[in-house]
Amino acid sequence: MIITEPETVVVKASDALLGDPPRTEHVNVFAIAVTPVTNEEYARFRDGHPRRDRAPARGVTWADAVGYCRWLTTSTGHIYRLPDDREWEKAARAGVLDDVQPLEWTNSWVEQGRVLRGAGDVARRHFAGGWRGTGRTRRRRTAQGASSPS
Repeated sequence: MIITEPETVVVKASDALLGDPPRTEHVNVFAIAVTPVTNEEYARFRDGHPRRDRAPARGVTWADAVGYCRWLTTSTGHIYRLPDDREWEKAARAGVLDDVQPLEWTNSWVEQGRVLRGAGDVARRHFAGGWRGTGRTRRRRTAQGASSPS
């Protein structure tokens, strides 16, 4: 089976205004997929997922999104994971994400539950409580922008 890696963009390390109300936070360098994982890509990982088209995969649990990242990591030899809450917001504010979905999983957790982000107000957090979202992979990068060896 041929595994196609997602197109990623490197977001440089810097301080960024994040949240509502806005606050300055430092975010390290990272790479993030430009587009969400598609039905076609997700179907290669999960048997039984409808291979409808190149539309974003929907109805994916957080555990399934993490499983997809792990599968992509072992299949390609490059490390993938969900972006954290701050990384997702920084990328969205920078305008580097295409086709932002109503709800996308992050790898962040707060008292209210797993954090989802989405279209509309990019500073607004949504919390998992029966929600199902879409996933966007993040490739781990070193400060120089090369793939991390671990």
